[in-house]
Amino acid sequence: MLSRTADSLFWTARYLERADFLARILDSALRLTAMPAAKVGPNTWESVIASAGVAEAFYARRQTATERTVRDFLAFDPDNPSSIYSCLATARANGRAVRTALTTEMWECLNGAWNELLAMETARMSREAFTRFLEWVEQLTLVFDGSARRTMLRNDGYWFLRLGGAMERADNTARILDVKYHLLLPER
Repeated sequence: MLSRTADSLFWTARYLERADFLARILDSALRLTAMPAAKVGPNTWESVIASAGVAEAFYARRQTATERTVRDFLAFDPDNPSSIYSCLATARANGRAVRTALTTEMWECLNGAWNELLAMETARMSREAFTRFLEWVEQLTLVFDGSARRTMLRNDGYWFLRLGGAMERADNTARILDVKYHLLLPER
């Protein structure tokens, strides 16, 4: 296997895993903010930015972390390389570069998701529509992963995909633990 192919497969999986992580963390924040204020800390959206690992980039362009600014930055901002939009664009570009290493189902999932995203009205999406968008992102990453597990040969390409997804998941998990560790500590 060419190193370029391995690299593209690795990063395709990483970017899809990152998109899934962002969708899940945004969904969690939306659910948290729907709870009574006494049970939710005032910095829910700040912790989302910190958990995503983009605090420096976010605060360089935005003043405060509100639901709208965080949603726009993490989901739809093409200038944020870690936004869901950018993750799907980069995953598709990587998949396209190694089109012959992907199965038809995997490519159709990537390409179809990209085309659907381009057709979406994302400018002023309501909270309900945004929740449906997050569910769509979660579902498309599951379809891609399921397609890989069911249709790919267990060769080097498959294992580079799995490695990329596992690395991204480990990175995201470590970041969440770092941001939320104070909640996990026992009281003294």
